Amino acid sequence: MNIFEKGNYKPIPPNFRIRGFSALEELTKFQKEFNIWDTDTTINEIRDSIVANYLGFDLLNFDKHGFDAKKSQEDKFLEVKQCSFFSKSWSGTWNDTNEEKAKAFMTDKVYTALGIWKGASDLQFIVFGKNKKLGEYLLKKIKDAKANRRRSTQTISTNKMIKEYGFNVIVPPDKKKEDIYKLLIMHNRNFSKILKIEDIKSIEDVEI
Repeated sequence: MNIFEKGNYKPIPPNFRIRGFSALEELTKFQKEFNIWDTDTTINEIRDSIVANYLGFDLLNFDKHGFDAKKSQEDKFLEVKQCSFFSKSWSGTWNDTNEEKAKAFMTDKVYTALGIWKGASDLQFIVFGKNKKLGEYLLKKIKDAKANRRRSTQTISTNKMIKEYGFNVIVPPDKKKEDIYKLLIMHNRNFSKILKIEDIKSIEDVEI
């Protein structure tokens, strides 16, 4: 099948355009209020703030450098990754991470959270934790990419985060542990080998 035979082209429903324009108008109002004009950045920072708030990180980083959030009373930082619920692989992606940042993940200061979202605003669950091995993995991949003169992009699956790095699965207040556990098993049966329903945590169970 060549490029001209691919795709699924359908007439654009009038309601799609009208409702879509209305949604974008509301987003533009938000952008004006907070002076964030890149649309992808706007959505990411809204999501980052939701995840960070749940986990007790109260300072959001509005610069593109550094980590996504920080605790105001402690020297602890949070890197937030986002993933669609409908992705084949629930994973976090690190784009263009340098050696300094990779080494920071090897310290006790930096935590990682991967939010799984169904649609734009429905947070299903968070995979959260910290482990020196994560930083070591990122650093190795960065050095390999540099040696081969490639762009440094690393993708780490939720399975690896949970099984190898000991990350926790955390449900937001509007979700039930039993429902999220079922979603995990339906997505990938291998989760049943590394997770029990008792391992699923609520926001109140999080200790940092």
